[in-house]
Amino acid sequence: MDKSLLFKKPRHPILEDFLLRNPGCDEDEGQRTFSIYQDLTEVKAWWYTELAFSELFEKSYIVGQPSKSEPKQAIVPIGVEEQISINEMHQYFSNILIDDEPVGSLILAVNDFDTTTVYYKITKGLSPPDSPETANKLKTLKSQKLSRKRQFIADCVRHAEERLSKQST
Repeated sequence: MDKSLLFKKPRHPILEDFLLRNPGCDEDEGQRTFSIYQDLTEVKAWWYTELAFSELFEKSYIVGQPSKSEPKQAIVPIGVEEQISINEMHQYFSNILIDDEPVGSLILAVNDFDTTTVYYKITKGLSPPDSPETANKLKTLKSQKLSRKRQFIADCVRHAEERLSKQST
């Protein structure tokens, strides 16, 4: 038996396939990108999410949609230990393509060693703020979502208390 197989870390099939198709991608970077891919698909429930790699500047990234109705976005994983220059940002905007078009904005996924990730949306140039109507609508939707979540939790607690009181009697 080949002893090197005993010490090989098992990889998720999607990561394994990605690294095989992109031999220029460093394994650690591939693992970081896949960790963010999992967060987007399994925790944040993004749609049509794919791993991608730019041979030109040797960087992996992710393309996906936050919801079915929103446009595709590019997510670039960056380690907390990495530094990005303005020239690198220009390369990202020039060379990361979605549907064969350069991106106008992208999301930097700053990832720590413990897989904690913070997402920052970066735009090419200045971006105008939301209109007051849009800002109010978003605020209202967020408030409604929070109210529904609170109600759901309250209902769960009430049901649990009812089950416990029936069991104790």
